[in-house]
Amino acid sequence: GVLPMNTNNASPSASHALFQSRGWLIAGGILSILVGFAAIGAPFLYALLIVKLLGAFALVSGVISLAIAIFGRHTGHRILESLSGLIRIAAGIALLTCVVSGLAVITIILAIFFIVEGVVLSVGALQMRAHSGWVWTLISGLAAIFLGLMISAGWPSSSECVLGLLFGINLIFSGTSLLALGMGARPATTV
Repeated sequence: GVLPMNTNNASPSASHALFQSRGWLIAGGILSILVGFAAIGAPFLYALLIVKLLGAFALVSGVISLAIAIFGRHTGHRILESLSGLIRIAAGIALLTCVVSGLAVITIILAIFFIVEGVVLSVGALQMRAHSGWVWTLISGLAAIFLGLMISAGWPSSSECVLGLLFGINLIFSGTSLLALGMGARPATTV
């Protein structure tokens, strides 16, 4: 976890744990914000880095899966595990060798995800009309549909910036949240 365990007290309060992690929260927040702005400033570079990272993950994951299938003691799913490993190895190699094409594929998958998520949220919001706040869920769903349609309308040329831009925006929000938690952390008061 992010928060360290206090060995002096078996059950430290959440505010005390936050206060103890204050420096890490602030440092992590600042770093996330800086990297977020860098990603917004160079979205294509960060998009390529993300694709390469996903490719490396798929490749390593596939090799491990294949090794488990070959050398593992459980023989029940050896063929499926081998096939799964080989597919991940192939996907990893494809992402690492065809980075721009991989970026285009990941971008269209992201657009489809946003559209499907938006439809699900919108339908869910309409079914929750009796509850307060349902309008915000509907707005979120419609925004996701709009974003998905915008990305797909600009595809494949939008692939060059969308992934890096969204990554940067997410890091800025995440970093701001960490920074606010760190800045607002106060020592626990004894009652």
